[in-house]
Amino acid sequence: MTNPLFDKHLQDSKMIHQPLFLAEDEYYEHVLGTTPAIESRVLETFENLEAWEADPLANLLLSDEQMWEGNRTIKFTTPTRLEKWTESYARIYATPYISRKFEKEDWTAYNRISLRIRPEMPGFKFVSLHLQLVNEGTDPVPDRYNREGCHHFNLKNHEWNHVSVEIPNVARDRVAALKFGYDIIGHEMEAVKESCFYLSDIRLERVEKTAKWSGWEPEAGSILFCGSGYQPGAVKTAITGESAADLFKLVDAKSGRIVLKKSVIRMENEQGKFSLLDFSEVQTEGSYLLICGETVTRTFPIAEDVWENSIWKTINLFFCERCGFEVPGIHKYCHGNVVDHHGDKSVVANGGWHDAADMSQNLTNTAEAVYAFFYAAIAQKENVPLFERLIEEGKWGLDWMLRTRFGDGYRTMGSGGSVWTSHLIGDCDQLDSQAQNLAIENFMAAAAEALAAEVLEDIDPPQSRYLRQVAKEDWGFAYEKLDFEEYTEAMDPARVSSPILLYSAGVLAAGHIYAVTGDEYYAEKAVEIAERVLACQQTEYPDWDIPLTGFYYRDEKKEQIQHYNHRSHEHEPVMALSLLCRILPEHPDWIRWYHAIVLHTEYLKTAAGYTAPYLMAPASIYHEDEADQDAELFLNQQAFAHSGMLAEYREQVRNGMALGQGYYLRRFPTWFSYRGNNGLVVASGNLAAFGAEVRNDYELLQLAQRQLEWVVGKNPFGQSLMLGEGYNYAQQYVCLPGPLSGSICVGIQSYRNEDYPYWPQSNNAVYREMWIHPSIRYLLLAGQMNRKAIVYGWLSDAPGTPLEAENLASRRLTVINTDPHTGGFRLELPSGEYRFKWQGLTRKLRLVNGREYRLDNGFADYAATWRAEGDTLIISLSASGTKPIEFTFLTDNLVEIKPVTLAPGETALLNTVIRNSLRPWLVVVVPDGRLEDKQELYPGEKVNSK
Repeated sequence: MTNPLFDKHLQDSKMIHQPLFLAEDEYYEHVLGTTPAIESRVLETFENLEAWEADPLANLLLSDEQMWEGNRTIKFTTPTRLEKWTESYARIYATPYISRKFEKEDWTAYNRISLRIRPEMPGFKFVSLHLQLVNEGTDPVPDRYNREGCHHFNLKNHEWNHVSVEIPNVARDRVAALKFGYDIIGHEMEAVKESCFYLSDIRLERVEKTAKWSGWEPEAGSILFCGSGYQPGAVKTAITGESAADLFKLVDAKSGRIVLKKSVIRMENEQGKFSLLDFSEVQTEGSYLLICGETVTRTFPIAEDVWENSIWKTINLFFCERCGFEVPGIHKYCHGNVVDHHGDKSVVANGGWHDAADMSQNLTNTAEAVYAFFYAAIAQKENVPLFERLIEEGKWGLDWMLRTRFGDGYRTMGSGGSVWTSHLIGDCDQLDSQAQNLAIENFMAAAAEALAAEVLEDIDPPQSRYLRQVAKEDWGFAYEKLDFEEYTEAMDPARVSSPILLYSAGVLAAGHIYAVTGDEYYAEKAVEIAERVLACQQTEYPDWDIPLTGFYYRDEKKEQIQHYNHRSHEHEPVMALSLLCRILPEHPDWIRWYHAIVLHTEYLKTAAGYTAPYLMAPASIYHEDEADQDAELFLNQQAFAHSGMLAEYREQVRNGMALGQGYYLRRFPTWFSYRGNNGLVVASGNLAAFGAEVRNDYELLQLAQRQLEWVVGKNPFGQSLMLGEGYNYAQQYVCLPGPLSGSICVGIQSYRNEDYPYWPQSNNAVYREMWIHPSIRYLLLAGQMNRKAIVYGWLSDAPGTPLEAENLASRRLTVINTDPHTGGFRLELPSGEYRFKWQGLTRKLRLVNGREYRLDNGFADYAATWRAEGDTLIISLSASGTKPIEFTFLTDNLVEIKPVTLAPGETALLNTVIRNSLRPWLVVVVPDGRLEDKQELYPGEKVNSK
């Protein structure tokens, strides 16, 4: 559905060759800042500096250079660059503070701090300043990680900024100080060498009601909905509180016509009490709004392309995060003295994309982003402008990957830091790193290179040939180390310390190399390593009260379940195995790969049910003793590790949902300093999407959509977590590039050691920091969702006759006349369940976005059901249409089922035996050898065969 305003912004950006416009009036802070104070207290009169202190690198004075309402102001200055790092190498040089001291004051009667700030820093394109409240009561602030009570103000240079932050969540019973700090981050060549801020009108305020900052239940008087909109074939719901009216209305926003009037659905569970507004049956494209009682939403579209704009915005984020490139209005050419070394060789390693609000860069994110860009390009190939722009941006990261490989397995793994640099080789701010040879990184690079080779085969044949060569080389370097990859301090613990992820990347890369080269060696190796992937999966029902199965362990020993905290690769086993299912459909192990996908995705369905009505993908299953079992590994995987984490871990685990035998399902991860779950949510969305495509599973497709919806506003706080998309997006921590349309923050966290959402206004790293990791996952997922299902065929027995397609949810009927000569036809349809009618024949099809379905003259259809009697499984099979159907059966954990042929109208009962009643079984029914028309039979829950 065309959005004229966004289309104009896209054209103004020259198709993302300049930064996209960002509508600042949609910032949630605008609403909060205009909430009137019912009580106010001035904290500083600016008569003297007796209550103020300054750190050694900070200068503090009373100034009349910039007055506010005729009064002097505080002038705060620091250098913007140092000759050496005072703390961590390549990170922020230092953070000098000025502090306003207080005598252990009780501020609990107040819930907001406001002030005026004016930066005067010529040449700086973006400026921020942060505030830190210090409390010395029983609940000290800041916490160990300097997160609580810390808020970064994103500021306009050369003007007075009226800023505020709500603090209902911050302990403030014995306040000792308010501190103002500036992160020394270097400067671009045309920028001044000194930061300068003027402060005035510092106040404590009390507002009648602060914004919601924790919990699952919606704020009273709000309706939580997907700000990007809904696809016609999607399950379409919005969420409100228990006190909502009994009826809701869906209204056409243009005409004002009531399209649907319907009862709300009441729901109560561990998350709280909710009312659900379900308008799934409405599939007509248009602009709508919801009314429930006195509450009215903003408008939203129903359209097939609702995810397209956010894909463009994600491209914008990456364009603005380019390193070694002038991005108009964001930064000049940057980081010309970032150098990676390997023996006697070195390479200037700028390029690719900065991977967060700082200026760091690593191969993990770059390789995965390149893969996502080219995968999305394949999915969007019918949209030529988007297809071309996805390839263009993907090639920018691909260039960095190729330019920073040394050709012997060693390559740049990470470069850059958290500062602007001078570009001078040998200068004090030169950022040096050592090349590394890590198996998982070479596997992931090989996967991206092979996929790019496939996409570029006709577009850039020479580069495609070269990419095939380097993909094989990089895969070989990784395969040599398959059994020798060990955890080292240089690795990213969330990415490369786990064998299951190493194996998955190896299968994925080998599969893509085989797909683009046809070299059977790589097919054989993909199958070989896939055995290791399967060996890491829980395939039996555990002896728990709630026996979940299908998840993965870190390795074949199955001693520790694989989980993630702020970053996630949950989708990677299914992504790899689904590729094998696609490229090797005749392989005898196909059913085992497919069953692994079924188990993992069914686990996700069940687990997500425990976060209803949001259906946010939960984090993982944990054991209460897990951290103690291998404390060294556990602490290696944490940022800012300390021994107290072991006890905190146990408390966090026990706040999850008990499964039995010391195991718990947590909705949010166990985590400490690094928090925020967007990466987990969207990675699990990809797990659902890859599973939906290979399984033709509509329920999984909808679960994938729910993860995107969480990001763009259908979360407990009603805020979009992507700048520029949807409504009510909040400020993010973006200390160097500034706010960018399309940026996604790390995500919503949980409150302390609890397992419920926590989203205070405080803007700080990392939960509100812009990272490209969740954007990589978002691009991969949105690219898959932004497609229609296609039904095609040649009904040549009666050409030129009408074919009817009835959507069973909306009862909407689509009629097309087949070609008068060939009987050919092609339909693009929303996802969902359909009944097709032609010449008195009927066939049902379940359609999933991005898949193609063929109908032919036979119009063959069938139904298969099952029941169990002890260890015996009885399958009932029936056929319809005009021709006999030969059925074959692919099974796992069952005695073989012989093929059977049924004429139209015939039925059959087939018996088989469950081999192991402690494991789930699977039957895939295949009609006439057409795997694309398969049907699954499997136990939805644990089957008691006794």
